[in-house]
Amino acid sequence: MARSADKAVILQTEAVTRERSALRLWAPAVSMTLLGLLSYVDRSVLAILSPTILADLHLSATQYGYAILVFSLCYMLANPIWGLWMDRAGLWITTLVAVLVWSIASGSHGLMVGFVGMCFARGVLGFGEGATFPAGLKTVTETLPAEKRSFGLGIAYSGGSLGAAITPLIITPIAIRWGWRAAFAVTALFGLAWICLWFALKRSGLYAPPQAKPEREILKANLPQSLRWNRNLFAAAAIYGLGAAPLAFGLYAAPLYLTRVLHLSQATLGHLLWLPPAGWEAGYLIFGRLADHRRRLAASQGSLVRRPWTVFLLLSVASLPIVLAPSLAGSAFPVSSTVGLFFFEMFIAGGFVVFALSDGMETLPKRHSAFLAGFSISAWALVTGFLMPGIGYLFDHGRYRSAFWIVACLPLLGTLLWRVLRTSSSTASSS
Repeated sequence: MARSADKAVILQTEAVTRERSALRLWAPAVSMTLLGLLSYVDRSVLAILSPTILADLHLSATQYGYAILVFSLCYMLANPIWGLWMDRAGLWITTLVAVLVWSIASGSHGLMVGFVGMCFARGVLGFGEGATFPAGLKTVTETLPAEKRSFGLGIAYSGGSLGAAITPLIITPIAIRWGWRAAFAVTALFGLAWICLWFALKRSGLYAPPQAKPEREILKANLPQSLRWNRNLFAAAAIYGLGAAPLAFGLYAAPLYLTRVLHLSQATLGHLLWLPPAGWEAGYLIFGRLADHRRRLAASQGSLVRRPWTVFLLLSVASLPIVLAPSLAGSAFPVSSTVGLFFFEMFIAGGFVVFALSDGMETLPKRHSAFLAGFSISAWALVTGFLMPGIGYLFDHGRYRSAFWIVACLPLLGTLLWRVLRTSSSTASSS
């Protein structure tokens, strides 16, 4: 009897130990989920409330596109800067500073009175938020074994899509009741709450950064040699920047399209705009699992680095149906079918993100993972920055079909560039 009781205690202890080990293993990635969620809450408020804000400030869609360009350029420049800082100074303090900067910038949106103020606030926000995804990839490579990193990346990055999905549900009621300026004040409070959680995570011991960090001099010496003009780095940036371009279109242009073409109100948008980012969320998680499976299969066959040309080509073809959206305006169910196309387009774009970074992690040194993410996302920001003013111009002139065709063809262009740039050599560490 006593022996049975002892055995039960041992089994219970082992179960608790496994739970704690799982919590310690995945807690850092989940913290990056919350970071991405915060980031996309802050950057999505302007897009969601754009019909109201543009009308109130007497701005055009083209000016709105230029404000996004300012955000994108600052975001593009900041991503590799934050990535290098994380690789050298450490993840925890760098992320803390970044969140503090962008939370102040997000709250300052409530003070803007015109085009210049909007551009300034978006620029500072873009610079601060450049730390988001380098932090996610850095965390995954530091805390997860190689066979779990793609799914871990999906979890870490899924916060962005989750944030974009829940923001309409949270922000729209606040804006309708207290005005759009109050909505930005709430985002600043969200940032403060995340900073408190970040401190708590470190104090609890759930996130313990690696003790043996590379010395600054070693990183300075190796970074130019291993990454300067590295074709695989530029291949990852090309497929990420162009393949994921529909994400920007779904986030920034969908509210204006649904308002101007399908004549939806701001309140109705609040009930619908969570759906396209939900496709993005699903894309991260599903394609993350598939990328890990591909990696295990390639490793078992003795070929760790297998170029996913077929995957990127299939994703490019799957990006084309978005061009049907303008034709659905006169259909029996124009709203649901159009939102469904946005959902599917963002789902496929999530696949581009996961496979682009998964391929990059296999071909580039692990110690430069934050820089890889920063450089790739900078390419996306560059594409977004130049895409959105053009989309705004086409929207202002009613040329919606042309806008959709441009967005649909960008992933195929990215796939072709990746095919040209990608080499079969690998310097990655699987450890």
